[in-house]
Amino acid sequence: MSELKVDILDKSKDLFQRFGYHKTTLTDIAKSVGKVKTAVYYYFSGKEEIFARLVEKEAQSFFTKLRNEVIKEQSPIVQLEKYVDTRIMLMQKLSSRYSFLKQEFFELMPLVEENRAEAHEKEIVFIESIISEGASQKLIATENSRFTAEMLVNSLKGLEIQMYVTDKILIDTKNIASFRSFILYGAINKY
Repeated sequence: MSELKVDILDKSKDLFQRFGYHKTTLTDIAKSVGKVKTAVYYYFSGKEEIFARLVEKEAQSFFTKLRNEVIKEQSPIVQLEKYVDTRIMLMQKLSSRYSFLKQEFFELMPLVEENRAEAHEKEIVFIESIISEGASQKLIATENSRFTAEMLVNSLKGLEIQMYVTDKILIDTKNIASFRSFILYGAINKY
């Protein structure tokens, strides 16, 4: 990726965070990198594509951080527990970092979801592999590892809307263990 393209993405992210998506113009983005709009158009079709690439990049980074924390653990059960804890922590950090989206959240949601689809699928496949391993070790009883993984990932993902819109920490540190227990052991049966 060219230096200018990276710079455009970085400066755009700063502008979106400061002014919001709608108040940031392509002219603002071009000026922030010391170029004219046509230079930005060389790399991106417009502001929407820039935002989409930022969402995609953030989703990949989120998944990488999540995966790296989870694979440190050996047992599938402990991995799933680490997954829930880490995902909640990362979501809370993201919701505070992107609080500028609060006003525009529902309008931008389809664009965000479309550009997080690949990372979302990777997350489901990753969790499915952990559940399948737990089932093969007779630690987890499940009839369908894929379905269980989808339900677990989507249940946690559903909290994002409230976190982004209300800008509140939904699960504080003292309650994370209770939340994890509820989510996991209401979703999977241990032998």
